[in-house]
Amino acid sequence: MSIKKTKKPKALSHSITRLLRSLGIEEKVKEHQAINEWSRIVGENISKVTKAQNVVNGILFVKVKNSSWRNELIYMRREILIKIDKTVGRGIIKEVRFI
Repeated sequence: MSIKKTKKPKALSHSITRLLRSLGIEEKVKEHQAINEWSRIVGENISKVTKAQNVVNGILFVKVKNSSWRNELIYMRREILIKIDKTVGRGIIKEVRFI
């Protein structure tokens, strides 16, 4: 009697990623993930005065409560972009614009 070698099962997330990629929507899903996870990415204080609105051509548009906060966030833009990269993948969101 011979023993068949079985393949090690892959994680469900791996299969989902492959499916999204094959459908050509992986990047769009990750863009929306950045919007959905905005509060977790920036934290409670910033999320109270901002709302991630949409992504167009890799640019995340974020509505800000007032101009004072907008100016503060402009200085934090690079740090925020690094956190977004860690959450959704590098290069998905290329820029953050505060409006």
